[in-house]
Order: sequence, then C-alpha cells, then structure tokens
Amino acid sequence: MRGFVLAAGLGTRLRPLTDVLPKPLVPVAGVPLLQRAIGQLAAAGVRQVGVNTFHLGEQVAQFVQDGAHLGVRATVFAEAPAILGTGGGLKNAEAYLRDGGDAFLLANGDVWHDFDLRALVAAHRPDALATLAVCRAPRRPELHQVFIRGAGGNRGEVAHIRGAPAQAPSDGAVIYSGVGVYSTRLLELLPGGGVEACLVRQGLVPGLAQGMRVDTVELPGAWFDCGTRAEVLRASAYALRGRAAAQAARA
Repeated sequence: MRGFVLAAGLGTRLRPLTDVLPKPLVPVAGVPLLQRAIGQLAAAGVRQVGVNTFHLGEQVAQFVQDGAHLGVRATVFAEAPAILGTGGGLKNAEAYLRDGGDAFLLANGDVWHDFDLRALVAAHRPDALATLAVCRAPRRPELHQVFIRGAGGNRGEVAHIRGAPAQAPSDGAVIYSGVGVYSTRLLELLPGGGVEACLVRQGLVPGLAQGMRVDTVELPGAWFDCGTRAEVLRASAYALRGRAAAQAARA
C-alpha cells in the first residue's frame, strides 16, 4: 500500500503567512504539517508516499526531496498550469497509486491529529470503496457533514455526505478528518484529462449513488483543521502540552 499527501492547496485563510510559506510547511509546535503527515503514514507501515504540489510547490518539493530523511521513498507530483483539486490530484497520480496495490492511504496536508493509523488500515475491507477516519469536534459543528449509520460504536457506514447522493436515514453526523484508506476503484470515478475535480463530490458521492460501500472508523485522539491561525495555535498548544507531559513522565 502506498500513501499520498494532498499538499497543493493555496492556504488563503492563512494569508499573509502563506504568501511566502506553503500551507503544508506551516509548523505546529515546531514541526511542519507535511513532515508529521508523512511520519504518520510511515508509522502505519507505508514506505512509498506521493505528494502533490502547486502553490509554492518548489518549496514543498525541496522539503520532501526523495523522502529518505522522512523515513519513506517520496515522489512529487507537480501540478501546472492549474491546481487540480483533491480528486484531480489523485487522478494525476493514478498510475503511481495503482502500482502500490488495491488501496492507498490518503492524508490531507493541512490537518494535525494524533490518530494511530494502523487501526484505520486494519479496519479497511477490500469490498469498501473507502474507509474514512472520522471524528467529532463540538467547537466546529459546521464541519459535521458526513452522516453515518451504526453510530453507536467506533465503526459506521456512510449514508450520505452533505445530503448527497440522497438524504438517507442516518444515526448521526461526524467530521471526515482528511485521512482515509481508499480503494483504487475510486480513481475510475474521477474525471481524467487534467481537469480540476473534488474527491468528495466527484468520487465518494457518485460511488455512494452507485451503491458502493464507504465505511468510517472513529479513532481516539485529537484533530485540528489547521487552515486558520486560530486552529494552528490550538494544535500547537495541544501538541506542546502532550510533549511536556511525556517529558515529565520520563523524568
């Protein structure tokens, strides 16, 4: 199984910082988001990771290099002349992802979490289109847009996303964390030709409409959408508290 980190975003909500620094290289507690994302993929057993780039892509490519210093073998997929979106970025790397097997582990390059992704990989079923790591954040009710069935435990199945393809009965709403295991069958649903596409609207939603199964796993841990300065600060404070507690325990 190969991994992939979506790292092409413009980071408009973090301007003016992202006018000079790409969002995936924004540090949380001193560690760039991209470095942490790749490290977590490696900890889950992934040894080859693709990274797409667009905004200030040269900086991202220079940081990643061949990935050896990050514990993986990395391949950079530069997007030009236009950004391809979450779905288009994956379609652009289709051959690479298929060469890694029947599924790949995907991570957004602008989130911070402390999930154990080995549990996510272990939960993925071969017949599922995807298995999404989901979470809940009471402070961010607007992000709870994945409606699932079987919400009593940590496992569930997606009924609909933002009311699409149909507002089927559900047991509750959760947040898609930006991390998931995806079957390479998803790539067949995404438009080709180098056009911009959305992973959710043009991948997951059509798959659900065709009766494909999308599972969810609610993993223990913290999660932050680091698209704003406020969330970067919250994530940094949380990470530093955890680091201090770990150091105290070892003392």
